[in-house]
Amino acid sequence: MPILHHEALETLARGIFQAIQVPPPGAAWMAELLVRANLRGHDSHGVIRIPQYIASWKKGDANPTAEPVVVQEGPATALVDGKLGFGQIVARRGMEVAMQKATAVGVSTVGVFNSNHIGRLADYTEMALERDMLAILAVNAGGAGQRMAPWGGRAPRLSTNPIAFACPTGGGVPISFDIATTMAAEGKVRVKRNRKETLPPGWVLDADGNPTTDPNAIYGNPPGTILPVGGHKGYALALMIEVLAGIVARGGYSRENPGPVMNGIFMVVVDISRFVAPGTFRAEVDDLIRYLKSSPTVPGVDQILAPGEPEAITEAKRRQAGIFVEDQTWGQIEEVARELNVAIPNA
Repeated sequence: MPILHHEALETLARGIFQAIQVPPPGAAWMAELLVRANLRGHDSHGVIRIPQYIASWKKGDANPTAEPVVVQEGPATALVDGKLGFGQIVARRGMEVAMQKATAVGVSTVGVFNSNHIGRLADYTEMALERDMLAILAVNAGGAGQRMAPWGGRAPRLSTNPIAFACPTGGGVPISFDIATTMAAEGKVRVKRNRKETLPPGWVLDADGNPTTDPNAIYGNPPGTILPVGGHKGYALALMIEVLAGIVARGGYSRENPGPVMNGIFMVVVDISRFVAPGTFRAEVDDLIRYLKSSPTVPGVDQILAPGEPEAITEAKRRQAGIFVEDQTWGQIEEVARELNVAIPNA
């Protein structure tokens, strides 16, 4: 059960991506975001994804040298073709376009298609913060990766369809919210499986519609389903994301016999200064958070945290203590590194 320093893990990931001809800046960006996910406690979107990305490249589903292209646009809108590029690179380009348009006209909406897995959505919504903007992202899996049954069903029909939001504060930690519309992201189930742990009750149903704590249930034939968060509310939200990311953004929607898993991305960016002075905005958000934190806590809770603060606390700890990678995942990464002749750090 290795524990690795984040810099060593990032060097390894960067080397692996460069070995398959991802240009150095893109490889560095991909490695940074994967390791950042581990640092912030979201191991489901961290280096566990390296074998998945290499497998996509081997199948021809991922183009390491792809350059995303704007194929349709208006003053406040754009549609970006990711050209089967790695998602971190494609999504960054989409956000750059969205921020440029929001700067010009105040608000923008950008759709992205033909993109591989983009990782944590928060990495892109947080890009807008330095420009005193707020951002919303919604993502589907291009009609594939079906893990959620419609409310009342037991056969999966939707992916985990995450949504994220970020806005600046006056302090060091922004408000940053990034969730799957299922009880847990598929990657969190994958981490549990790789660690040979059981799931919390209420996450998953088996193929017969019975509750189970076995993470292997959703990978069976036929597969089980991850339950929507909030029951029918999560299902309705996931359905709307399927429309926005799959149909509006042209990412592809859930249906029989979909193609490979690709992320459709629906982005909204707002220039705060078009509504309120950024300094006033930050001060009022801070005052709002202060008021929320003034609430007396329930037994067993020491403090109230705003979205984004748990990740900041975890990151500070893991930068010092290192990042734990379960044996199965580490073995898969080592296998990839050896195959590509990339040096493996000592665990």
